[in-house]
Amino acid sequence: MAFEPLPMSQLTDSLKNLKMFIDTFKRSSNVGPFRYNYKIYNDVVSHLAKSRQHAYIEEILEHQKRYKTEMTHESFVARLISLYGKARMFDHARKVFDEMPELNCPRTVLSANALLNACINSKKVDKMPELFRELKEVVGIEPDEVSYNVMIKALCEMEDCDFALKMIDEMEMNGCECSLYTYNTIIVALYAKGLVSDGDKLWEVMRGKNIEPDVWTYNAKVRGLIVDKRIDEAVQLINEMKGNGVTPDVYTYNGLIHGFVKEDDLVGVKKWYAEMVENKIVPDLVTFRIIINFASKRADYRYAYELSRTSLLRELNVSRSSLQGVVDGLVKESAIDEAKELVELVNKQSNLLYYKLKLSVN
Repeated sequence: MAFEPLPMSQLTDSLKNLKMFIDTFKRSSNVGPFRYNYKIYNDVVSHLAKSRQHAYIEEILEHQKRYKTEMTHESFVARLISLYGKARMFDHARKVFDEMPELNCPRTVLSANALLNACINSKKVDKMPELFRELKEVVGIEPDEVSYNVMIKALCEMEDCDFALKMIDEMEMNGCECSLYTYNTIIVALYAKGLVSDGDKLWEVMRGKNIEPDVWTYNAKVRGLIVDKRIDEAVQLINEMKGNGVTPDVYTYNGLIHGFVKEDDLVGVKKWYAEMVENKIVPDLVTFRIIINFASKRADYRYAYELSRTSLLRELNVSRSSLQGVVDGLVKESAIDEAKELVELVNKQSNLLYYKLKLSVN
């Protein structure tokens, strides 16, 4: 029987059609190559999770257990655990993991890491310390670099940076290598909390091990300096990163622009936005929302108009209240043509933006 991918276009939120799709999906699972098509499983589970159709997720994933040979392969079972995690169904993921011995499927660090990731993806970070200890001490699976990195990420989400730092020591004691990803995870958390000096200390430890910071590391420090109201140092840091061959990205510029907004400095905002565009860094929705709101607040409606127009032409959904404020400001300044143009642009895209603007001219 030839393998034919299941058309994703058939997956709708209509309950009748959805049931038909699920039945077709289960029949398609009888074809060997289909069962190993990770993308379609991932896409279907993601769609069902967004639609909160968890019963159907359980139906298609539990259906896979009838394929006895595959269920003895740890990689296949680990994938089911991961898919339950993506759907935030941790209890189901845990059940699959616990069933592995009776399915004659080995449990190694591969399935353990799938379970740890399922836990964090299910937003059950409070369960992570106990789960990590249980996998190591009760199940007898020795953690690897991936295990530690997932655990460190969970601890940072719990804002327990001290414990996360201790995990680095444990990693190295157990012969696991700390990567740039490991350090970045904790550095991001430290700077986000405004603990700039602690972040700097870890930065130096990292560099002492010949691990060079990347754009994520620099962006974390830029945000930390902004939180600490040290805008001049943030500017110096961006010059330093360029000198070290690290190219700023949209998040770098957004962080700095946000800092100048906090300083109530429209000149600085304009300068860094201009440099961003000049360096061919494409502004995103956050960029436009920050600047348009700030320019309107400072009554620079012409500048707000320019950015509003650019964002609309790129079909970015800046909020209705922000755009309405720009239109009203333009009207006050008798810039009627510009106000009309914005209204027309929004109203042409009303199906995309789900709202329309009003133009009130006395």
